[in-house]
Amino acid sequence: MTIEAPAHQKTAFRSLPSPPRKPAGFPDGVAFFLDLDGTVLDLAAKPDGVSIPLETVEAIGGIADRLGGAMAVISGRSLGDIDRILAPLRLPAAALHGAELRRFGGGRAGGDRGVPPERLTAALGAFVDARPGLALEDKGASIAVHYRATPERETEVRSRVGDLVERFAPDHELQPGKMVVEVRPRGCNKGVALRALMQEPPFAGRLPWAFGDDLTDEFALEAAISLGGEGVLIGEVDRPTAATSALPSPAAMRGWLEALARRD
Repeated sequence: MTIEAPAHQKTAFRSLPSPPRKPAGFPDGVAFFLDLDGTVLDLAAKPDGVSIPLETVEAIGGIADRLGGAMAVISGRSLGDIDRILAPLRLPAAALHGAELRRFGGGRAGGDRGVPPERLTAALGAFVDARPGLALEDKGASIAVHYRATPERETEVRSRVGDLVERFAPDHELQPGKMVVEVRPRGCNKGVALRALMQEPPFAGRLPWAFGDDLTDEFALEAAISLGGEGVLIGEVDRPTAATSALPSPAAMRGWLEALARRD
């Protein structure tokens, strides 16, 4: 039941060049797609423990304006979480890996897609409750089991969650991430979401730049590259990746955005 990153066009373990401070075609010819956790935000022990500097929010808003609105967030978080973190910004977004899609101008699609069965949610809750250190995050259209506090349980978590999904939710699939296993509707991923947004104004006709750090982001990186754009990996290149360039950390990503916002 485990879904891995896209299988082709993978760069093996090697260093990647840093992205240029000003992308070619900026601002009229490019579109940006940002992951949040581990990309713009430093990872936290709990999902609600993240924070973002005000200057980064201002930089994202300024860049979005210069791009004519062609700036979207593609995240495993819900739309409500995205808006809370980036307040007062309200950007186009693919939430829950694309299960919820907010287009430019606010139109939404897919908000009721594939809610996990109650039997699965209950079984996952019982599994987590019996193991101190695990945390269950119910996002509506997807559900996640976090094991950051007990990383030694990784094999157990992946195996048990996979078994429960196979038993109770055959229309769903597993997506592993950094210290998390997420259950999402089958066919939802960040690459599909990026392609959907790229079909509509103000994204259509531009070259996409996708930024991400985790296995879930590989779908978006690969989709951006296949459409003629760029895929930027945030963090150390310690696994095969489709990315064409990299930044070493979320702090470096925030600095890159803030520097870009100041450039003419």
